[in-house]
Amino acid sequence: MSGNILIVDAVATNRIVLKVKLTSAHFSVSQAANAADALRCASATPPDMIIVGTPLPDADIAGFIDQLRARRSLAATPVVALLSPGDWTGRTAALRAGADDVVSHPLDERTLMARIRSLLRQHHNLQDLRLNTSPDNISGFADAQSRFAVRGQIAIVAADRASAMALRTRLSRCSAHHLTIITADQPMTAQIGARAPDIFVIMTDQNNHDTGQKVMAELRASPDTRHSHIMAVVQDAAPQMVATLLDLGANDIMTDVADTQELALRLNNQILRKQVVDHLRCRMQDGLRDAMIDPLTGLYNRRFALPFLQQLIEAPNERSRPFAVMVADLDHFKRVNDTLGHASGDAVLRQVATLLQGNLRDADMIARIGGEEFLIVLPDTPCAVARGTADRLCQLIRDAAIALPDGGTPTRVTISIGVTLVHDARAPGPLSLDTVLSEADRALYAAKARGRNTVTYSAMSAA
Repeated sequence: MSGNILIVDAVATNRIVLKVKLTSAHFSVSQAANAADALRCASATPPDMIIVGTPLPDADIAGFIDQLRARRSLAATPVVALLSPGDWTGRTAALRAGADDVVSHPLDERTLMARIRSLLRQHHNLQDLRLNTSPDNISGFADAQSRFAVRGQIAIVAADRASAMALRTRLSRCSAHHLTIITADQPMTAQIGARAPDIFVIMTDQNNHDTGQKVMAELRASPDTRHSHIMAVVQDAAPQMVATLLDLGANDIMTDVADTQELALRLNNQILRKQVVDHLRCRMQDGLRDAMIDPLTGLYNRRFALPFLQQLIEAPNERSRPFAVMVADLDHFKRVNDTLGHASGDAVLRQVATLLQGNLRDADMIARIGGEEFLIVLPDTPCAVARGTADRLCQLIRDAAIALPDGGTPTRVTISIGVTLVHDARAPGPLSLDTVLSEADRALYAAKARGRNTVTYSAMSAA
């Protein structure tokens, strides 16, 4: 894994030693000896991670992290603080300020690299989500404190229930999050209920490390829990075990739970990060949905419908199966807008869309592809069934009383439908999207010419 890491340390020897370790792991490294230089360097070229060591001449570590988080471009950059052993006050202050991890000297290279890899994976995932959301997305974790700080769901997983209960009791004194206990020897998904926990705290040690790894693998593989964060709490862990758990997908790890306050802070930070990621993921999904859904009717739009039909035409397993394509157009719709107003016209379109969609199968596709024009695709549909469907839809719209937004007398509209019935085995030449649509359009024009309020079939349908 490559990335640009900024080392910030007042002691040149510390910077050199750490740079050697990082460059040997194929990271690009830049350096700064004080907070001011680090902020200038990071602002000019935002790094993928910042590692800050001994107290700086112009800021303590917590103060420096505060300055980083106050800058929009650096608000979500992972920060690792390297502190002296036993500096519990410094660890707490760094985590409160927004450090992603706190590591004590002496540094175990294997563990440090695993922590760096884990944080970079999370950071790059976050960056990918931010790139796929709208420009006004959140800047990072700095403003998440006020926007996303809500009570989270934390599940403690342990083979020894007594240990889990003891940890829950200690955490409940300094954490406002909802805490539950899950047994490690039972399926995870069977114990989580309707909503997956935000964080799973997996308690493990050298004696049952296989159980911890199995639980992590199960959580990451399940669609219900794959987005949950994982905090591994490991007693008497060897560096290899810590590195393995991080590389398997743990978001954070603690090897000493004597300081419950630090564990609570780490869990708070993970809750906030997950809420930020969940928010971005929802924004991205909403954006994808908006890109293929017509906002007025709730039907699919042309951007979705044409690729859907193209895929149906080209799918090898569909080549011998008949399907139908309909282009439906409301008759004299301009009169509706001119006489009743555009609000009533919109109400007509919405209700017609609802009626059409409600009388199709789940496998069928309907889209609004123009002002009052709809495209309907019926996969794997014999000709007789398609003809019956088209006739039924035409009659359905003709007989419907369309309610108007002002509560006045309901109006009535009719629809014309052009249909192409396709069976590739009987088609005279290779099918194409343009050919199928052109045939359906030709049939629609014929329906309009015949006086509207009717169904007409293309020449291809007679083949």
